[in-house]
Amino acid sequence: MPLASLLLIADARFPDGTHAHSYGLEAAVTGGRVTTTSDLRSYIEARLWTNGCTEAAAASLAARGLVPLEQIDAELVLRTPGASARTTSRALGRSLVRTAGRLWPDRPIPRIGGRPPMQPVALGAVAALAGCTPGEAALCTTHGLAGSMATAALRLLGLDPFAVTSVLADLRDAVAGSAASIASIERAEDLPDLSTPFAELDPELQRNQEVRLFGS
Repeated sequence: MPLASLLLIADARFPDGTHAHSYGLEAAVTGGRVTTTSDLRSYIEARLWTNGCTEAAAASLAARGLVPLEQIDAELVLRTPGASARTTSRALGRSLVRTAGRLWPDRPIPRIGGRPPMQPVALGAVAALAGCTPGEAALCTTHGLAGSMATAALRLLGLDPFAVTSVLADLRDAVAGSAASIASIERAEDLPDLSTPFAELDPELQRNQEVRLFGS
């Protein structure tokens, strides 16, 4: 039951604001780099094995409860160089903190320097409140990332919903594998620093588009 609850919160359809973000996919679509389900699969898989691993590690550490959230947050900020990506993560973190405040009003998630934690850190903290394991927190992070980009692709490209669902089914090993790959990390300073150029550039490119469907 705890994992089922966390998967619900991590789902792209959960009303926490995630539905308003494509995590840079819109810029990739506009630039002609993602036009088919094959492109989408490659794009999501690349993200899962790069910054997806980094975010999963942050969520796992936060759920473990042995490292202060502010320390995890600070290390994640260092590994998120784009201002747009950081702003989006804080906004989604704020929504998760608000959700947690309704579900566990007697156990509030602390703010960090007057701001909400970044989204993966907040998700890990919510996972701990729900009674989930660090591994489950990591899995929900990669699951949410893949699902959010797939949902955005449906709106951006008008793809066959069954074909997009098939992409997610094909990626189930990558979703689980990227989450499992960071299971041994126990210190915030050991968060992986994995990325690709477009993973960093696309959210920034998208922010400067004159016409866009998603906030990021």
